[in-house]
Amino acid sequence: MEKLAQTAAYVEYFGQFISEQFTEDIAELIRNRYPSDQKRLFDDVLATFVLHHPEHGHAVVLPIISIIIDGTLVYDKDKPPFASFISLFCPNEENEYSEQWALACGEILRILTHYNRPIYKVEQQQGEHDSTRNGDHATTSSAADHGSSHPSSVNSERRLSRPLSPWITDILLAAPLGIKSDYFRWYVLVLTWNDLKI
Repeated sequence: MEKLAQTAAYVEYFGQFISEQFTEDIAELIRNRYPSDQKRLFDDVLATFVLHHPEHGHAVVLPIISIIIDGTLVYDKDKPPFASFISLFCPNEENEYSEQWALACGEILRILTHYNRPIYKVEQQQGEHDSTRNGDHATTSSAADHGSSHPSSVNSERRLSRPLSPWITDILLAAPLGIKSDYFRWYVLVLTWNDLKI
């Protein structure tokens, strides 16, 4: 109970600083505190803040997304800040199917889905000698990438990465059926709308 009271107090305190500078301030806080393996009150405050202020979900979630995409923070569902956000989707007596809770859950999923873009990471392979020895790597490198079939000293391999997909998946696994249904209904509508615009 003491931790819940502390979390609520900090969320209320954060709420007093919502202004034009809030987005920059919260982004700086997040950049300075992650990565970290230590579970802290700050992690729960972030998730609870989004629950109480879903209209400011972007301000909190986007800085986390940015440090995942740039490689500063590696996704792990059991580590900060992800565990706090995933636990937000687990219904309890206080938030079970409340309108505010559903709104916050939907906002987080929409943000993650919107920024779940494919990212190609270029991995450097060894030279001609190693690529001959490791045939699996040699076959993944296309001649079109190099402009010719001549061997080069270093081969590049493009690997497709979607760093936010595991976060979305783990959230949906933790969420009740109602949230899952709402999400997939919304997702199908988005895909349909995108097809209509083409």
